[in-house]
Amino acid sequence: MRLMHLHERLSARGGAERHLLSLLKHQQGSYQTLLAVGFEDGSLPQIEQEAIGPWVRVKGLARRGLRKRGERAALRRLSQAIEDFSPDLIHVHNLMDPALLELAALAAPTVMTVQDHRLFCPGQGKMTPEGHPCAQPMGQVCLACFDQPGYGERMLDLTRGRLAALGGMARVVVLSRYMARELAQVGLDPQRIRVLPPPVDLPPALPKTARGYHLLAGRLVGRKGVLQALEATKLLRHPVPLRIAGDGPLAGGMTQAAQTSEGRLLFDGWADRARMNQFLSGALSLWLPSLWAEPWGIVGLEALALGTPVVGTEVGGVPEWLLPDEHGYLVPPGDIKALARAADTLAADPDEARRMGGAGRAWVARHLQRDDLMERLGEIYQQAIEREAA
Repeated sequence: MRLMHLHERLSARGGAERHLLSLLKHQQGSYQTLLAVGFEDGSLPQIEQEAIGPWVRVKGLARRGLRKRGERAALRRLSQAIEDFSPDLIHVHNLMDPALLELAALAAPTVMTVQDHRLFCPGQGKMTPEGHPCAQPMGQVCLACFDQPGYGERMLDLTRGRLAALGGMARVVVLSRYMARELAQVGLDPQRIRVLPPPVDLPPALPKTARGYHLLAGRLVGRKGVLQALEATKLLRHPVPLRIAGDGPLAGGMTQAAQTSEGRLLFDGWADRARMNQFLSGALSLWLPSLWAEPWGIVGLEALALGTPVVGTEVGGVPEWLLPDEHGYLVPPGDIKALARAADTLAADPDEARRMGGAGRAWVARHLQRDDLMERLGEIYQQAIEREAA
């Protein structure tokens, strides 16, 4: 099968990017693949690029669709790339311009993986301006999330356009049942939706050594609960520091915060995959204090795979894998005291923390095996092709 993947960028950073790279590596030898991206950010080493098979840059794939300028040129370039490769199936990832989505759906049988909320939420990822989870379906109520009504209307129209284009896909893959419910709530045919979490590789079991810090890992933005995590460290009763590994808009203040924290904070900046695995395996717990509705929370599963329990907020798809008192603890989003209490509970009983980490690792081994999930993805591909042929 000739399989073409479309994504906004070639990068080693971000959960969606790591998932795509892992998928491409697995598909070599089973499919004839071509990855088309809008740009390359330089973070993926050459040896990793060779492992994912051929890729091409198609300028314009990173368009969001809010402005019409450049649309014709992007459509022309994408159309030419599809014609040159002549795929049997197109797998769309983070592509957000409705016109490009429509083109892909018309060019060949198409599957799209919906990684986040941009196809059913015009605002901040199902989060209210006050920082609370939003349960309202997309509509005029969304305009309350914008200071400028005109811009809000444009974003609402754009999101509706994305959703309409999604309706032309033969199959829509989501990471969690939460995401499936959200898409069905805004009118996408549930018969087209398939829940398929990303696989998580299970590293060899590590020796049960003492673990010396809590860990916050990922993009450093407000909706990830970074500021709440900083406040929670001030309430910890057990002298276990919080290590922060990541980058983003809030990274600039992390170094200073660590210097003035009296040992409560350690800031390491962005970490590549190998270094992140070291951080995860050495952590007493991983913190996932998100305010927004995490579609899945892949870093939490990566922690469990290394036997590290998770303290996460009860948002989005997180409760589907973070079983409270089994794999760690669920706390209300924004509840700083609850976050600190849960972390202290794990610090006070390292044996219980190891038990939870072991239970989480076993859950990952049962439910997120790569071969099983890739077989299911192959079935979804075949369903898409057969649907278009009918």
